[in-house]
Amino acid sequence: MIDATTGNVTTVHETHPLSRKERYNRWRYRHRHAVEGWAILTPVLTYYGIFFLFPVIASLTLSFMKWSGLSGSPEWVGIANYRRFLTDPTYITIITNTMVFAVSILVVQTALAIVIALMLNAKIMGRGLFRAAWYIPTLTSGAVMAQVAFVFISPADGVINMVLRQLKLPPIIFYTQVDWMRVIIIAYSVWRGVGGAIVLYLAALQGIHPELYEAAQVDGANGRQLFRYITLPLLTPMTVFVLITGIIGTAQIFETVLFLSKGGPANLTNVLMLQIYQDAFANQSLGLASAGAMILGLLLIVFSTFNMRILSRGRVGN
Repeated sequence: MIDATTGNVTTVHETHPLSRKERYNRWRYRHRHAVEGWAILTPVLTYYGIFFLFPVIASLTLSFMKWSGLSGSPEWVGIANYRRFLTDPTYITIITNTMVFAVSILVVQTALAIVIALMLNAKIMGRGLFRAAWYIPTLTSGAVMAQVAFVFISPADGVINMVLRQLKLPPIIFYTQVDWMRVIIIAYSVWRGVGGAIVLYLAALQGIHPELYEAAQVDGANGRQLFRYITLPLLTPMTVFVLITGIIGTAQIFETVLFLSKGGPANLTNVLMLQIYQDAFANQSLGLASAGAMILGLLLIVFSTFNMRILSRGRVGN
């Protein structure tokens, strides 16, 4: 074909419509990386959807209903379940207990973990044995550890009451005294959970370069200043992780209360996880139990966000 303006000869290629197979092959080639990525993610997303996303949606739906879970059909009740949690004095006490236990255990456990990690990080004889001894309660079954605690607080032949009798003092019936049971639950939970935090802080301490301490000592820094201006700031990222994971664990305290106090006396040591279990399986009220689960999840989100805001970017207290 001759171009009228330039006089040059140009070649015209005739285009034929692509078949469906050819269009598919071209599309697959252009998007091959995305297709491969989604193919790899499909099993994970399927597992996530079945075992996480679907239960959350089902629980959220049930929280607005009244249903025993065994017979009959679910009955829509709106926000009645949430209203009961937020207005019933018993449930308000349970939510308060959960927050008190969670914060108390987390604060004591984190502070104790830092102190013990600093001691176990020193070059002392048998430190491997001491590290293992602190971590063993974390690996041991909660039921077994509860039996160990029961040996100490038993009203008849407990170690504490036997010592009190030898000292001519009246025995303590722990199960009827709320303050004592709260202290025992907090101490037991700290004992069981501090081992994991110690391991994390030990890893963080061993990642701090010794040259930083040596340079500060050359400038005349003492032990307290080394801890305040070097150790503590460099432990901040690990502290954020310990606090966030710790609040998720401590707010879901369950077996400790179930084995030691069963929520008594008068629900004054009861917690949300135990009450959710009782509402679902003992009281056969899946709607009320689902509402409790949603409230617990909301509390965990609030606590985690609060911790992240306080300790973000290493500025503690800002």
